[in-house]
Amino acid sequence: MIRLGTTYICVKNMEKSINFYKLLLQQDPIYMNEERWVTFKCGQTVSLYNKEYDQKIIENHKYFNQAYIDDFFIEDDEKKNNIMILNFEVDNLKAEYERLLSLNIGEVSKLMYVNVHMPYWYFNIKDPDGNILEITGDFEENK
Repeated sequence: MIRLGTTYICVKNMEKSINFYKLLLQQDPIYMNEERWVTFKCGQTVSLYNKEYDQKIIENHKYFNQAYIDDFFIEDDEKKNNIMILNFEVDNLKAEYERLLSLNIGEVSKLMYVNVHMPYWYFNIKDPDGNILEITGDFEENK
């Protein structure tokens, strides 16, 4: 059996990226090797996502909110090159959304909703190198 050991992100400005991820993850790194390598502890699963599946059913608005549909069709060279998305889970999605907006550490999307096989709320934030990070968790619209 093969297990995911470490996922790492290539960065251009280590100091800026360390600050971004410290604020995002609300923790200090568990390991640092000068400015070459920094490690944070945060989860251990890997998933595969086929965007073409959504492409086939996107016109059926019962599965997606408008923010998801708008984001899906954005012609963005950075987004096209982002072939892997890191997905982070939080207990309270609305509170985390407001926290990251207030920190102003990266571009934050609108809250998006997908309900293909189950209700799923999330938003994206871009790190200093343009990598898209997906944040998901429990969400109640009225809270």
